[in-house]
Amino acid sequence: MKSAVALFATFIALFSGAADAYTVNAGDVVVRAVTGASVNVARLDVATKATPPAGLLVGIDLDWSIDGNWALAASLRPVLSPGFVDCNLGLGAKYRVLQWEAPLIPYFMGQVTTAVGGPLGYGDMHFNLGGRVGTGIEYFVMRDLALSVEIGTEVSGLLTPLNAVEWSADALAGVSWRW
Repeated sequence: MKSAVALFATFIALFSGAADAYTVNAGDVVVRAVTGASVNVARLDVATKATPPAGLLVGIDLDWSIDGNWALAASLRPVLSPGFVDCNLGLGAKYRVLQWEAPLIPYFMGQVTTAVGGPLGYGDMHFNLGGRVGTGIEYFVMRDLALSVEIGTEVSGLLTPLNAVEWSADALAGVSWRW
């Protein structure tokens, strides 16, 4: 047990830097590539107009830090499903909890979202407008490189082809770079 604790302490000492390495400063830009799963919990389920039950989410996020803790957050996150592609755009705010002197930085975010999607074959185009909230943790491997996990949920109104309320949940993993 003592050797495991000593090995863990050595690992932390080797890969930990100064506390300022784990902060995001005003003016920093963070670009993050994400991938994960998106599940439509409540969806339109009508023949030739149906929203797919789930899909592979891939995308890119862009954060511009206003004061370190607060950032403007934009995202482009297509969801790929068998026979259907959905392109999600989001714009909002992210709050990072920077008070910890550790490489783990929790965050919370909220965005206004829009999505345009459609089948790869016969069927109707979809247009949604809604909102998304999410929470996650960034682990700064180095000052500029971080790994992250995030969970989120989105509620939106399907405006076309029919009016309906849709709700989705997602789980993401990401890699980000800070400038």
